[in-house]
This record gives sequence, C-alpha cells and structure tokens, in this order.
Amino acid sequence: MTTTTATPTTAAPAFSLAAVYDAIFRFFCSLRLTVLLTTVLTAGCFVGMFVDQTKTFEEHAKVWMNSPYQWKYRMFAALEFHDVFHSWWFAVFILLLALNLVACSIERLPKIWLDIQHADPRLTAVRERGVRNKAQFRVGDGPAFETAFLKAVGRSAKAVTLDEGDTRYLFTEKQKYARLGVYAVHTALLLIMFGSMATTIYGFDGQIGVVEGEQNRWAFGRGPAGLRYRKDLGFWVKCTDFRLKQFVDGAPMDFESDLIIIKNGREMVKKTIQVNDPLEFDGYTLYQSSYQPVPGDEKVSLAIGKPGQPKTTHAVSPGQPINLGDVTYVPLEIIPQYASLGAAVRVQQVIQGQAPTSFVVFRDYPDLDEQVRRGPYALHYKGADKTYMTGIAVGVVPGVSVVFWGFTIMFIGMYMAFFMSHRRYWLRLQKAKDGWEVTVAGASRRHQLAFEEEMDALLKTLEGLPGVRRKA
Repeated sequence: MTTTTATPTTAAPAFSLAAVYDAIFRFFCSLRLTVLLTTVLTAGCFVGMFVDQTKTFEEHAKVWMNSPYQWKYRMFAALEFHDVFHSWWFAVFILLLALNLVACSIERLPKIWLDIQHADPRLTAVRERGVRNKAQFRVGDGPAFETAFLKAVGRSAKAVTLDEGDTRYLFTEKQKYARLGVYAVHTALLLIMFGSMATTIYGFDGQIGVVEGEQNRWAFGRGPAGLRYRKDLGFWVKCTDFRLKQFVDGAPMDFESDLIIIKNGREMVKKTIQVNDPLEFDGYTLYQSSYQPVPGDEKVSLAIGKPGQPKTTHAVSPGQPINLGDVTYVPLEIIPQYASLGAAVRVQQVIQGQAPTSFVVFRDYPDLDEQVRRGPYALHYKGADKTYMTGIAVGVVPGVSVVFWGFTIMFIGMYMAFFMSHRRYWLRLQKAKDGWEVTVAGASRRHQLAFEEEMDALLKTLEGLPGVRRKA
C-alpha cells in the first residue's frame, strides 16, 4: 500500500494597498532621500551658475551641435541646461524635496506636539534610569520642599502635578516650544520653495518702451530658453515728458519720466519715476531703467530777430525751413561740439535772387552772430530738444511676500533650534515613616554642560534647606 503525503503549500501574501502606502510614506520620510535631493539641487545651482543662463537655446546649440561628442548636446537639450531654474527636472526635485519635508513633519510632529501639550509628569523608574542629572533627598517637610523646588527652578507658570497613593509627582519645564524650531524651518523652506515656484511660473520681468507724448500697454519679457514674448499689462502707460540731465561734457547725469497710468479710460496714477524711485500699480512695479532718442524727431530752437530788436524763438526739425518773407533760414546740422566752442548748429540762409549761404550759430555765444556776420537777421541757437523713448523695467513678483515670510519664519525657527534649550524638571515625593523620600531629576536636549552647571546649583540650593539631607 502506497501512502501519499501532501506537501503543504505556502499561500502567497495577499496584496495590501495599505502596505504600498506605508512603503511610499517611508520612502519620503527617508533621510537618505533628503541628502540625495539636496545634492542634486545643489549641483543644479552650480550648473546654473557656470552655464550662461542669459543666452537662448539656439545660441548654446551653435556651440554644442558642432561638438564631436553629440551625446553632450543631447544631454544639454534634454536637461535644459540653458535654463536650469525653469527646467522640468529642477521643478521635479523641488517638489520631491517639499514632499520629503512634509512627510518627515507628519511622521514626527504629532508625537512631539502631544508631548508638549500633555506631558507625562511621572518620574518612573525607566525614565529615571535615562536621566543623568538627578539626586535623592531625605526631607522632613515634603510640601515645603516642593515649594522651594519650584522657586529654585524659577518657573512662574503652574507646574503639572499627579498624586498616586503615597507618591506625588511634579513636573515643570522651560522653553518647551524650542522643540518646534526644526518644524518652523521646515515650514519656512516650504514657503520659500512654493513662493519661488509661484514667482517663476506667474512672475514677469520685462521692458516697455514709451515715446514722449505717447502711450503703450505691451511689455516684452523673456520666457524659457530665452525666447522673447509680449505681455499685455492690462493698462496703458503714458509718458507725458522725459527729462535728461547731463554733465558739461555731455555725459548723462540723471534722467526721469513723467508717467500716467490709464485703465478703462481713466487716469489712475500720476508719478515721476527715477532710477531709484519706481511706480507701483496693480501688482506691477515700473522702474526707470534706460532711454534712447527717437531718430528724426529732434527739434532745433533758433531765436531770430532784426539786429538790436527782440528775437522770436522757432522750434523746427533739421531741414525744415523758417520763412520770414524775404529771407528763409534752414537748420542743416546739429553740432554737439564745434572746435571747443560748445554746441552749435549749421544754418543755411536763402535770400531771393542770391546764392544760398551757410554759417554756424553757437549756443554759448548769443550775440556772436549779430556782431560778426551782420546779416539781415541775428540768430541765436538755444539748443536742440530731442524726443526720447523712455525705457521702463516692468516686474511683478507674486510670491515675494510668501518668500519674505518664509525667511522670517526660518530665522525664528533657527533661533528656536540653536539658541533655545528645552529643559525638563521632575520631582517625586514618596511618603515615608519619618518624612519624605524625594528624587529630583532634570534633562536638557542641548547645551548639556550649561545644564549640568544649572542642575548642580539647583541641587546645592535644595541641599542647603533646613531638614533636608542629600543621599550619597
């Protein structure tokens, strides 16, 4: 007779969605993940620092496409090294780091918060073995010792007490919220990261040019890969006047623009902007950044009159005639510096029946033409007024307030983490036949040497009380 023995089979473990969630959560709580993410982001910052981020992809491609190592070009294009801080992988790693910080905080913060709000006042035997700074006393008056203990600790708030039979526990602490410093830093980092991402995605940094007397609402900025694009500001920027102040040698000293903001047909804001005095409206900040003359829009101011009589000022463009009846004057050329005699203008004189002649009129010598040339009219060059286009830098930073509060919270959290010391004090009083058996213990999470000195001073104070004997 043959006996068949069935081989026991091990059932495959059932699929558990909770186990998958737990594995993912543990992955994001990993300190190794934190180190990896910060290393990659730091490397990305170095790449962005050493690779010119102001050039377009096409400008970089001209260099890399001619390289014999085409894999370098493909890697450069795939990882968007020409615009690292707007690249897809930099944003992914920022998001992963944010999830890592959130997961670490979720794992540890609830336990710490519960311990802060509902601390266990008992000095158990297990806890006592883990505390290094402790001492035992024989006390005659337990309540009096308890009062002296609280006074010596210097804690004005009410201590937590618990009575269990003949044993009384007392617990107090200092700077208990110092343990939250690291989580304040976590929160600050999240605010800074999301504020920076909001600025990167929704922010704008561009230029708008407005000619004197005209208005414009279209600004030009640079997007990913350095590509220029046009943005509608949603309001008109009108320049009523532009003023340029120059040194004697003609170098620019200062410049400013009179602006009017027009929205829905109404004038909303009027302001004169300068280099360090911008205009703010509707979330945008408008800075005076540059200027340039508009070609062909110069006006020459010539004062013309009969010799010895008052002159009349005429403002005309170069080449535009000034007809005075029997004589016509045409400004031909503006001369910024004529033989060290200053600014001048070359003028053509046309008299009927005579050949045209030309001569030079100076700005700094108003009577020279009348005294030297002695023509039918005396001329004085009063200067040239150019029409300028003012260059205005336009910026909107939607996440700047979030980043500001992030850094503020970070400084607070760093102060809490490095300069505040969480200190705990326990007192256990056990009723004995002829008095009280007392145990005093204290613990600190940092600054151990300073805390040991504090505990030594505390224990010496308690030891000096009447009716108190410290056990060896």
